[in-house]
Amino acid sequence: MEFENAETAKKVLDSVRLDNGEWISSRLEDNKIICEASSDTIGGLLHTAEDFLACVALAEKMMKKKSENGAILPSESHDDGS
Repeated sequence: MEFENAETAKKVLDSVRLDNGEWISSRLEDNKIICEASSDTIGGLLHTAEDFLACVALAEKMMKKKSENGAILPSESHDDGS
C-alpha cells in the first residue's frame, strides 16, 4: 500500500500493527506498507485481508481528518493531559 509520504505510512502502520496478530506481518519501505498474510484456509485469508484493509482505511481516514482539523489524536496527547 502506498501513501502520500513516509511519515503517513509509519503512523498508519503504527496504528494497525497491534491488530496484526500472527496472521499478518508488515513493514515499511519508504512511503509504502508491505504486508504478508497467511491463513489455514482461503476464507480465513480473505477475512484477514479484509480486516487489515479496513483498519488501514480507518487509520488513514483519521490521519486526514486530523490534518484537516488540526486535532490531536489520543496517542499524541501529553502526560499532563494537554
